[in-house]
Amino acid sequence: MEALEYSQAELVRRIKNKDMVAYEHMINTYTKMIYYLAYNILSAAHPKEDIEECVADVFLDAWIKIAEFDETKANFRTWLLILTKYKALAYRRQNKKNNIVNIEDIEIKDDIDIEKQFFLRKDQEQVMKIINSFQKTDRELFVRRFLMGEKISDLARAFNLSRAAVDNRLLRGRKIIKESLQYE
Repeated sequence: MEALEYSQAELVRRIKNKDMVAYEHMINTYTKMIYYLAYNILSAAHPKEDIEECVADVFLDAWIKIAEFDETKANFRTWLLILTKYKALAYRRQNKKNNIVNIEDIEIKDDIDIEKQFFLRKDQEQVMKIINSFQKTDRELFVRRFLMGEKISDLARAFNLSRAAVDNRLLRGRKIIKESLQYE
């Protein structure tokens, strides 16, 4: 049987029409990417089975929530990554609720780390807004480099750019984010 290829718009349209072949294509195309992000968020405290369940839940959410997808706000891949991030964070929160620990057994090692984590979480939404305001190529470079951990050399090949051009785009993007968040 011949493998089908869909454009993003065609894939989204077919999934909205509840086409199971398109749904399977989405799973085959995006499983590795979604698993990688879920693994990065969950691997410290969750077994492999939980990560796999999270990935399956992301695809189910995509199937159910496909009508909410807006092509003018993000591309389909980015939308799936955002679904993955929030689903994995929900799994992580759920795990924390299930693991009750005696407060006397906890040793606080570094207050600065806790403060940094608080501000990182607070700024995360703002950072996503800034990244979404980037030009398409820069936005895709940022997502693939910093959310998916792709190598700069692989990105340079994928976008037909020199390594220096990719480095410059990423540097410029980080500078915009830092300035927007008013960091020095």
